[in-house]
Amino acid sequence: MASTNAGPGNRLKFHSFDEIRHGRAETELKHRYGRGIYVNEIHETSNDDLVISLGNTVPKDVSDSLEQDRVLQFINIRDIYTLRGEATGEGAYIVNLPDRDDVHEGFVQRRQQIIDRLDWSMAKAIYEHVFELTPVENQLNAIIQLVRWVHEEESIPLSRLKDAQGSGNSEEYVQVLSDLGFLTFDGEMVAEGEKMQETELLELDNDQYVKTVIGNVVKEGYNVLQDRLELRMLRHYPKFCNSYYYDALQRQDPSLHLDVDAVTRNYQRQYNEDIDPFVVNDKLNELAETEVIQKDGEYVQSNPDVYRQVAQESPVS
Repeated sequence: MASTNAGPGNRLKFHSFDEIRHGRAETELKHRYGRGIYVNEIHETSNDDLVISLGNTVPKDVSDSLEQDRVLQFINIRDIYTLRGEATGEGAYIVNLPDRDDVHEGFVQRRQQIIDRLDWSMAKAIYEHVFELTPVENQLNAIIQLVRWVHEEESIPLSRLKDAQGSGNSEEYVQVLSDLGFLTFDGEMVAEGEKMQETELLELDNDQYVKTVIGNVVKEGYNVLQDRLELRMLRHYPKFCNSYYYDALQRQDPSLHLDVDAVTRNYQRQYNEDIDPFVVNDKLNELAETEVIQKDGEYVQSNPDVYRQVAQESPVS
């Protein structure tokens, strides 16, 4: 979020850069926006103005359900809002201040970005595990067919693909896969694109080839597949995973135990959706069967490999 214009009553004046860097700005901002606000970074622009990035610290219960250790952790959410300090000469700066609602909206948007990025990273990490779950396979079936059929023949007329699939969506699927570089399409004929012809892929047997290519499609086209093709199942299982993993990552503890009620509360808070613990437990059992998570009696723990992969890709602040 960027700062907005403010009237004279919504300005702060600092007589030196050091006043901002050494805490006066933070003190003033905490007074206006709440104790969690802090100055994350300060950069000087080419015309001597300052760009001031704000963060917000929020308390989060990341207690272990098994240990009942009651851990309240303060989580830093960086880059929620950007202020600009206008240089006025002699080392002084004027900072226009936004409304509280604007800063809060910046926090909400930044937190959503973190969750969206976490969902994408989780989808990449667990795809091969959940590929054969019936709901996922069913929703990806049209893409699986296209990849397999085009791989088996040098090129195929689009009209034949439409007839074989019996769907009015075949051309849109082909166009998306073409845009992503997996197919080529000249308006009539469909053939393999460069990303389906890589040497290491061609060395695989047919089933593993198809599974690997589909995995690459999911990894590279996660948002496109959801937005253009409405393949919502791609986000379905990552949401349940991250209702556990978000806490584990924030606590930096892959052995964290959460019970179904804790995972349910996380799901409701992270995705702003009502859901019954019965449904959550069923999904966790499915995920445990694919070893994306581990079940220890009534408690959930991470798969250490999944934890490491997602932790490397998705900072949670």
